[in-house]
Amino acid sequence: MKQKTATLGRPREFNRDAALQIAVKLFCKHGYEGVSIADLTQAMKISPPSLYAAFGDKEALFREALACYQQRPDLPHIEAAGPIRDRVRELLRDSVRAATGPSYLGCLVAAGMLNCAAEYESLAGTLTSIRNSRCEEFQACLREAVARRELPGDADIPAMGRYIAALVQGIAIQAKDGATQAELYALVDIAMQCWPASPMDANQPI
Repeated sequence: MKQKTATLGRPREFNRDAALQIAVKLFCKHGYEGVSIADLTQAMKISPPSLYAAFGDKEALFREALACYQQRPDLPHIEAAGPIRDRVRELLRDSVRAATGPSYLGCLVAAGMLNCAAEYESLAGTLTSIRNSRCEEFQACLREAVARRELPGDADIPAMGRYIAALVQGIAIQAKDGATQAELYALVDIAMQCWPASPMDANQPI
C-alpha cells in the first residue's frame, strides 16, 4: 500500500506595499488606538499571522505607516527658496488644499496619538518629536529670513515657528471637523495679516 505524504499549503500571498497603504489610511482616519488588529487584517484581507510575519506587531506597523506617510509627495512643506512671507503663505494654502481634498482622511502626525494609554507613551513621543522637528524646521527658515532682513532682528523666532506649526496642525483638525476650503483660506488670510513687516520695507521711499 502506497503511503500518502502530507503537503503544506502555500501561504497566502498579498501585496505588502498595498497593505501598508491601507494601514496608513486606517491610522490616519482613526488614530493608533482606534484601529485594532482585526480592523487591519479585515481591510488587508489577510490573517493575523500573515500581518505579524510581514510587519511585526501593531506598533511596528504603525511606525512603518508613519514613515510612509511622511514620504508622501503631496505632503505640504515649506519651500526652500523665496521670500519668507510668500513661503509661509503658500505652506498654509497647501495645507488647506491637502486637508480639503477628496481623498483626505486626516493628519497622522497632527492627530494620530494626541492622547493615549500609558503603555503607548514611547510611540506618542515619536510623534511629538516629529512635530517638534517641524517647528525647528520653520524656526531655521525664520532665522535665515532675519539674516536677510526679511524679518525684524528682534522677531521672536521660537514663538513664530510654533505659530506656523499650530496653524498647519489646526488646519488639519478644522478640516476634519468640517471647515470648508473657503473658510480655511480666510483663516490663512487673517494669519498673514499679522505677519511682521520687513525692515527693508521701512527703508523704501514713499
